[in-house]
Amino acid sequence: MPPLMAEPAPIRLPLTQLKRGDRAMVAGASLSDEDRAVLQAMGLDERCTFTVCRAGAGGPCIIQLDATRLGLSPELAKRILTRPCDCPETGCRERGEGPTH
Repeated sequence: MPPLMAEPAPIRLPLTQLKRGDRAMVAGASLSDEDRAVLQAMGLDERCTFTVCRAGAGGPCIIQLDATRLGLSPELAKRILTRPCDCPETGCRERGEGPTH
């Protein structure tokens, strides 16, 4: 019987490395408690998927979460790790509107 191969770890990229139109989920972050609380208050946490409207280190990173667009500074966006996904639509899983992966 051949040995079982472990699944590779999911890809985790800084938000600034995603391109317009990419869909992703938050996979972790190196944030202060204050920054984390502000993002959670705006609806961005590890239970939600989003679509990138604009990314890169040259200006604000803009993401769309449900019907809301959030603008994040490049400094903040590069500290947010994401897991790209091929989900068909954005939305927060907690509210039952998005993918279940």
